[in-house]
This record gives sequence, C-alpha cells and structure tokens, in this order.
Amino acid sequence: MQLRVNQRLELWLGGRGFPVRVEEVGPGHVLLSAPMDGPRPVLPAPGTRVRGRLYQDGAWEFEGIVERCLRGPVETVCVRLEGLPYPVDRRSLPRRRASMRVYVARVDHTPPKLVAAQLVDLSEGGGRLELANPWPEPVAGERLVVTLSGRSPAALTGRVVWVRPHFERGRNFAVGVAWSADSVRAVRRLLDS
Repeated sequence: MQLRVNQRLELWLGGRGFPVRVEEVGPGHVLLSAPMDGPRPVLPAPGTRVRGRLYQDGAWEFEGIVERCLRGPVETVCVRLEGLPYPVDRRSLPRRRASMRVYVARVDHTPPKLVAAQLVDLSEGGGRLELANPWPEPVAGERLVVTLSGRSPAALTGRVVWVRPHFERGRNFAVGVAWSADSVRAVRRLLDS
C-alpha cells in the first residue's frame, strides 16, 4: 500500500480521529490537510506523535511525527513517516458480509436520534454500518442501538470504535461498532440464520 495524493484517511491525534486528505507525498514524509475541529484547523505542535489510518482493500496504518504545520489557503500538517503503511485488522472473530437495512438509535443524543443505515458486515464482536448524512457526525465512543427487522428481528447495543468518512458519495460514513456483552446471543442467532 502506498500513500497517494487526494487519498482520504484518518489522522489520529490524542485518541481522536480526524478526516484529512493527502496533499503531497515525498520520500519519508507526507503532507496532509490540517484536521478540522468545527470551523478551525487543528495544528499539532512539531514533535507530536500521530497515527494515520487508510481504508483501501482493508485497513492500513502508519505512524509518524509532526515536523511542521504550514498556514496558507489550505492549512497543512507535514508528517515524517516512521516506516511504510502496514495492514491492520483488529477483529479477533471472523466476519460475514451482510446487506441489511437497519435503524440506528444514537443514544448519547437528547433526544436519541434515529438514523437509517446499512449493516454491511457482521461478526460476534462487532459490525460495520454505512450511514447516509448523519448529523452530527458519529464519533468513537458513542453508544448505539442497532435495530434489525425482518426474519430475525433484533436490537443490538454497542459502541462506535472507528468512523470513516465517504465524502465522494455525499456526506456518508462507515462506522465500526463493537457489540456489548448483552448483544452477543442475538448476534450469534443472526450469524446462524
């Protein structure tokens, strides 16, 4: 896996992932658009350790250190890479492809927000959802209840563990969810059906 200009990836700073774009790739470094926190750019101090995650034919990560931040029409962050991107798959249990329309209740919002979504893969430990135009954007740590109807109705509870924007198809997001212990029996029934 090689980093290329215009790829979208997550830049992780202090335990928080930000969607960014690759602006330039050079030997041993990458120039990224600055992460945004609302309307303001986040410009980490030189020497800050960062991690990048790219989703293309699986998940890939790289680590690096911020060399400098550049202000201009597009604020950028220059990261010195510590090696090449390496593949990661954090699931300890096998996953199965799925294609189910579900409803997601975002319980950390008052009142809880109900969002239509697509469950695209499923394992005993978690699943991946595709959300179209959620507002506000989902964040890691957020609690969810995923409701499935049809042949095998179920309500699965869990927490968001990662969020990946898909802006090329509108304001869509892929969301990784880890199921809570009380949902394991219902997930096993779904996997066995």
